[in-house]
Amino acid sequence: MNTSQPPARPRPPADRAVAALDIGGTKIAAGLVAPDGTLLHHRELPTPRTTGDLRDPGLAGTAEAARTILADAARLGLTVTGLGAGFPEYVDADGRLTSREVLDWDTQPAALLTAHTPPGLPVAVDSDVRCGALGEARHGAGRHLPDFLYISLGTGLSSTLVINGRPLTGRRGEAIALGELEVPASVDPHWHGTLEQYCSGRGIAQRHTTATGTPTPGAREVSHLAHSGDHTAAHILTTAGQALGTVLAHLVRLLDPTAIVLGGGLGTTSGPLHTALHTAYTHTTRSRPNPPPIHPPTLGPRAPLIGAATLTASW
Repeated sequence: MNTSQPPARPRPPADRAVAALDIGGTKIAAGLVAPDGTLLHHRELPTPRTTGDLRDPGLAGTAEAARTILADAARLGLTVTGLGAGFPEYVDADGRLTSREVLDWDTQPAALLTAHTPPGLPVAVDSDVRCGALGEARHGAGRHLPDFLYISLGTGLSSTLVINGRPLTGRRGEAIALGELEVPASVDPHWHGTLEQYCSGRGIAQRHTTATGTPTPGAREVSHLAHSGDHTAAHILTTAGQALGTVLAHLVRLLDPTAIVLGGGLGTTSGPLHTALHTAYTHTTRSRPNPPPIHPPTLGPRAPLIGAATLTASW
């Protein structure tokens, strides 16, 4: 009997890392990721705002984040082998942004980032939700699953179906548009906007602002108000959870995934929204046995950074 062991794979140098960016509507996260998916270093910068609804005019904040994280790598003695970035827009198979719903961009980010990085450094761009899903698929809650539906609930709302470790992109790169669906009439028959406008962080803040007449910065403030006994805030969060839980149950009927992984900044918190989401999901899936479980993300808010690093990983 041959008891010899296969030759060990050479381990990548410990002083190498991929730089990663996660561009959000409120903040830009930047990190340095090791070959095993460990986040070695990270920092956050506020996303620059314009006078309107769009953020990061000219992607100046994105470029600054890239320069900053590369400088951090040099200070830490790490050799950067690539830069991956996730953006809250539609992104096609060539890494080109094809929408302008969150960011006020006028130059494709791949070209912009290439101009702000050392010559020859690989640069790759994808949507932030697919980056988050990649992180969980390679190093998180989805690493042992044949498939799963990944939900990113944060400032916005999006999703992607992951099969054999790879997010399904669709022909135009637009298989992420959970937020474009309608709010179930069983939850709110009077709502005429999208699901994202109803239960994303930005949508929750706007709903509270409209209901009270007082400007509300974000979902975090609405959550604090609900915790303090504000019935309007609690109602907005509860109905947001009911709407998303009901829609997820409908998606399960259509896709029948092995599991759901609920990520994003708002997706990883607790409170009335999550309680209502799980209640509505359980109620709506009750007609069929063994519905897919809803898992929390193992990587939490780090998932998009770790996933973005895999776009160019070549240690």
